[in-house]
Amino acid sequence: MNQNTTEPPAVVETLADVPEHVLRGLPEDVRLFPSAVDKTRLGVWATKSILKGKKFGPFVGDKKKRSQVKSNVYMWEVYYPNLGWMCVDATDPKKGNWLRYINWARSGKEQNLFPLEINRTIYYKSLKPIAPGEELLVWYNGEDDPEIAAAIEEERASARSRRHSPKAKKDQVEDPAGRSSHVGPFRNLMVSARVYLYSGFHQVLYCEELFSLLQASVSP
Repeated sequence: MNQNTTEPPAVVETLADVPEHVLRGLPEDVRLFPSAVDKTRLGVWATKSILKGKKFGPFVGDKKKRSQVKSNVYMWEVYYPNLGWMCVDATDPKKGNWLRYINWARSGKEQNLFPLEINRTIYYKSLKPIAPGEELLVWYNGEDDPEIAAAIEEERASARSRRHSPKAKKDQVEDPAGRSSHVGPFRNLMVSARVYLYSGFHQVLYCEELFSLLQASVSP
């Protein structure tokens, strides 16, 4: 006897599912509406013109080890010198902020944001002007893209300038830990998985296999 098996319907996000603190935290130039790139998810849409180089963030979530993360869709990994790679996980909407709802671009043409890690915190920065009615879409190209490489170097130069400013030197005297601005390594395993697939790795890799594969290539 044949049995017809059907997959359970995908859960579709609605505005009713969005925590109140996320709605309150939305900048005035964006709003949440159904995404054009993923019909099951909400997306972030521009309601006003957004200039190239505008920075959004930080990305907020629970800090946890990779083994504690159940989904890599809503997370970034940041390298901490004393802790190693730690995840900032916004899978639970109550733990995240509005950046959680920014979806992944399906192509370089769609991409209008790129991620940037500053002081072990993830920000998104606009790669080009974004017109009203466009969805904000992020992708991690590394520093192979000349524009992104230039933007990251600009942040590093700004961090160096702040670090050597008179105020920073005064703060370092007052702060025994000597904390300073830092632009450093981060990653998202889902993004990395898609990069590997687009680069010719046409097999499906499970997260743990991918994690092992990436450790050799991206660990400092």
